[in-house]
Amino acid sequence: MSWTDFEWLTGAEPSPDGKSVVYLSDVSGRPQPWVLPLAGGPARHVEVAGSVGRCVWRPDGARLLVLTDPDGGENHRLAEVDPTVSDPARAGTVEWLVAEDGVRCEIGVPYGSTGRPYSPDGTLLAYACNARDREVFDVLVRDLRTGEERIVLHGDDRYLPMGFSPDSRLLLVLRLHQNTEQDLFVCDLADGTVRLLTPHDGPAKYQPVAWLPDSSGVYLCTTQGRDFLGPAVLSLTGELTWIDTPESDVEGAALSPDGTRLAWGLNEDGYTRLRWAEVGGSPTDVTGLPRGVAVAEFGLDGHALRFTTSGELLVQLGRPDAATDLFLVDLPARGERAPQRARQLTDCGAGLPVGIVPPTVVHAISADGLTVPCLLYRPPPASAETPVPVVVTVHGGPEWQARPAFDPLVQSLLARGIGVLAPNIRGSSGYGMRYQRLIYRDWGGGDLLDLEAAAGLLDTVPWADGTRLGVHGASYGGFAALACLTGLPHLWRAGVSECGPSDLLNDIRSFPPTWRKRANDWIGNPDDPADVAVLTERSPLENAHRLRAPVLIMHGENDANVNPEASELMYRRLRELGKPARLVMHPGVGHGWNRAGLAETVDLIVSWFADHLC
Repeated sequence: MSWTDFEWLTGAEPSPDGKSVVYLSDVSGRPQPWVLPLAGGPARHVEVAGSVGRCVWRPDGARLLVLTDPDGGENHRLAEVDPTVSDPARAGTVEWLVAEDGVRCEIGVPYGSTGRPYSPDGTLLAYACNARDREVFDVLVRDLRTGEERIVLHGDDRYLPMGFSPDSRLLLVLRLHQNTEQDLFVCDLADGTVRLLTPHDGPAKYQPVAWLPDSSGVYLCTTQGRDFLGPAVLSLTGELTWIDTPESDVEGAALSPDGTRLAWGLNEDGYTRLRWAEVGGSPTDVTGLPRGVAVAEFGLDGHALRFTTSGELLVQLGRPDAATDLFLVDLPARGERAPQRARQLTDCGAGLPVGIVPPTVVHAISADGLTVPCLLYRPPPASAETPVPVVVTVHGGPEWQARPAFDPLVQSLLARGIGVLAPNIRGSSGYGMRYQRLIYRDWGGGDLLDLEAAAGLLDTVPWADGTRLGVHGASYGGFAALACLTGLPHLWRAGVSECGPSDLLNDIRSFPPTWRKRANDWIGNPDDPADVAVLTERSPLENAHRLRAPVLIMHGENDANVNPEASELMYRRLRELGKPARLVMHPGVGHGWNRAGLAETVDLIVSWFADHLC
């Protein structure tokens, strides 16, 4: 048994008839749709070419809409498939709607699982596409009866469809300029007008949940006038009515199909506290579930709540001591006080070894006084008498969060007697807008102070050997790892960077086309001499001569988010300087891990740290 012997699951959707659930699983070797009958029995594989990033039921349940990536380059294609047929060789099972080379489609927020692309009657389909201009997303509506389509919003940024009104006249559209700067628009499909629904000053988040049943407004999670996300109702006349205003982020919600119940999730140190209420009633906690991660902004990684047609709550639950699985929660009927029951639908960790180690929440204090929450994992044999090395692993994004959910790399390191610290440095989501925006235009600045403080925190942990520290990260975390190794070289004995930028200036210039309009106020302006000087000074490539610890650099050759050349340049510079470095390029892999090579990749990283820290 191995810590990579689990089934990765994401993006569950109840069927319109309430008899089954479709979800994505990589059990076949790449993410594919699987249909699970709720009455019992095995899940059925629906074969689709490429890796599927999202699947949605057509309202009549006759077809599945799938968003697929043919080669890891994230130029997603769009198709409808027959969910009753497993063999793609049978004629008529797959109908490609958009499959143009170099064109990217989205049916909601990228990497998320929210947004309803079909009109309620299933005759219209909304999607975003950059075919007209590679740097922006237009919003299109296709009539599935005739095949005719039209652009209903010509984008000058990233515009994404989020759902048709119940009367099918209006389409709600999100402008996702930044992860902390968003707007909602309403497209009137009858008269062709487009209206801004959320005029506001300064950055704000507007994350749609569902339309009101009478099409007069929308449920959403927003930070309007607040630091934290909260659930509210926004009328089409602009009036905002709060449902819940806790001092923590409410990162997602769901409305039952009959419009009578709401459920939402609060982020509390990465764990989700689920709440629900009858519409207009008092909220109460959802009980009966293990503690874990159930909700993320825009349903990232599939963590989005869903109601079945019968009113049960479908939850994709990541847990600190088990693999991510699906649960169905039976909420009490109106007026009842019966205990809530949760039924586990999947068993994705059946092949895992016993002894998964959960984290504890600890806090570091950065040099400027900022409190930095961290997840600390202690290997079973560690003690004050036998202190162990520790790897500091930095999440990607940077606007993401290290969460208490199963991670095969973390558990593999622990099994080798290496502790793990996962800090949520400034820029992490889940701690309010102010905290999240601290990373903007400051990559390699305050975040490095936080990582230094996280390393220093380990000096106070009796079982941790602060003289044997490693640093690891992927994507932005890969940049952070390289920045640590070159900016704080005295702290580390080894490092690993996965698909990490090494030169901030070149990273901006090689951004995916639809990211380019956000670069200036996210990282810096590559045409401003003052910004260029800062970006160059903070880039690991510029500071490669300071590196002391051996570093393993890894990258997918098909990565469309961070140019693979970033890793190749860093490796060549280090070798020219006589520094200890190894480069591993993964053919056919994009920006992320590949299931076929997961076990090998995890073993390579763990062995690297074991060789240099133990």
